[in-house]
Amino acid sequence: MKRDLLLWTPIVTSPVVWFLSLLANFALAPLACGGGGKIGLYAVSFVALAITACVGWLAVSRWRRVQMEPAEGAPVERVRAMALAGVVLSASFFLVIFAQSLPEFLLAGCE
Repeated sequence: MKRDLLLWTPIVTSPVVWFLSLLANFALAPLACGGGGKIGLYAVSFVALAITACVGWLAVSRWRRVQMEPAEGAPVERVRAMALAGVVLSASFFLVIFAQSLPEFLLAGCE
């Protein structure tokens, strides 16, 4: 059961982190536009990127582990596919979050 949770974590966490960071950025945008500073936007982007990178590292380590030793209690093909899906999703959502945070660094508050 615990190993299945480690397989599902990268698949589910990356899209949820992206969605929550998008919501937080929309909520904090009026503060940045009103002159309150963009430190909140930077913090949300940094935390979202850090969580996605950690979850991606978890997926990569699980994928490497299943390459070296077969999984116990689960078909090897399923574990490999889920680990690879976690790697691909984490990398993809890392790029999406990074692209979403670029305007925060390049544009002024209300642009």
